[in-house]
Amino acid sequence: MPNNSTIAALVGLIGFTLLIFGIWPGIDLAVSGYFHGASLPGASGFAIRQNAWVEGLRNGLWDGTLLMPLLALILLVLALWRKTSGWLWGYILALFLIGPGLIVNAGFKAYWGRARPSNVIDFGGTAHFSPAWQISDQCAKNCSFVSGEGAGATAFTIAVLLILLRYRHRLSHPLYRLGQSLAVLSLGFVAWQRVASGGHFLSDVLLSILLISLIAAVLARLMLNQATSSR
Repeated sequence: MPNNSTIAALVGLIGFTLLIFGIWPGIDLAVSGYFHGASLPGASGFAIRQNAWVEGLRNGLWDGTLLMPLLALILLVLALWRKTSGWLWGYILALFLIGPGLIVNAGFKAYWGRARPSNVIDFGGTAHFSPAWQISDQCAKNCSFVSGEGAGATAFTIAVLLILLRYRHRLSHPLYRLGQSLAVLSLGFVAWQRVASGGHFLSDVLLSILLISLIAAVLARLMLNQATSSR
């Protein structure tokens, strides 16, 4: 269970990440540039975006991310109706609503104004590049900072890991470990795909993962500890 040290460490990591990308904002352009057509012989633009297999897996994971809070809501309602413990489903639902929903998509992405890599002049677009820490006017809606899919994938991974932990006694050890590995690998894939396809800068993805992890840790302190102690 996350403690105050975990929360403090995540806050520190967010600050450190902002500091690094604030001092060297060119890291974002360099990493995105690696995946741009200029560095891939025979390719144009962000070639990964044109890969049907990668896009198919991305869309499948995104569908799973969208279904997770709906599943949590249904199971929470069933738990309340049956008068059984629904703390896990309530936690997962709250994590998705507050993290990817309210803070990321309705907050940062709606008002930060950072243009996506594929839209900046450096990669053939018309918008100007802005560092991660700087509020900009280069994007009107659904902007780059922070990554919505990165946030959703992080919440999804945390949810899957918690579900696996909750029902660990029903799973064989190899199946439990496989589930954990696939959950973490899915997050890694989404993070890579968002950068490689020109959808987000590296800082957008890293900060979305850290931000949702922080929200998850705070919610765990508020909800899961209380639920555990009341049993």
